[in-house]
Amino acid sequence: MKKLIAITLIMACGMGLVQSQELEKIKLNAPDKERGLPVMKALAVRASVREWSDQKLSLQDLSDLLWAADGVNRPDEGKRTASSAMNAQDIDIYVFMVEGVYLYDAFNQVLKPVCTGDHRALPGMTDAPVNLVLISDISRFRRGEDSLKLTWAAMDAGIVSQNISVFCAATELVTRPRASFPGLEKIREMLKLSDSQHVMLNHPVGYPLK
Repeated sequence: MKKLIAITLIMACGMGLVQSQELEKIKLNAPDKERGLPVMKALAVRASVREWSDQKLSLQDLSDLLWAADGVNRPDEGKRTASSAMNAQDIDIYVFMVEGVYLYDAFNQVLKPVCTGDHRALPGMTDAPVNLVLISDISRFRRGEDSLKLTWAAMDAGIVSQNISVFCAATELVTRPRASFPGLEKIREMLKLSDSQHVMLNHPVGYPLK
């Protein structure tokens, strides 16, 4: 039954890729840089949480979350809130929500449609309102063997992950980093990833369960 569900989801997403124009681009709000707890208080309350409300995130919360994760904080230099080895900016954030899957475009502060439909039931995902899947494209590193590039990719994903965790702690959202992807090949096929793109982490994000 699980295999049948996974195949159905992939087929549905394949159709969604053809019809991705039906899933409209989401223009995100400018980040609110004045909100949240001071960084030391945020670190004091940071915790990994396994339960969350099914309430959808507001557009402002989603916008601020993604900007904090790996947004552009120095537009003149094209630099990001998360550092990366050799400034490769190898981490892409795929956003799984009930409406579909989007790719975060940090330079334009928009979500670009990837796939229609709710695919949070895929193995390795969760029922949180938002699942942020961090994917490294190691081809963006200018040198090094693949084994070294994968080490850099893991470090870069960890930096983005910590940004997400600290932001959530500071703004009363809940999250936890998850590295287990039993449905990895299904996710790779669904997102049509290249050989140089590697799924690193998933961060479910939501409001606290009351």
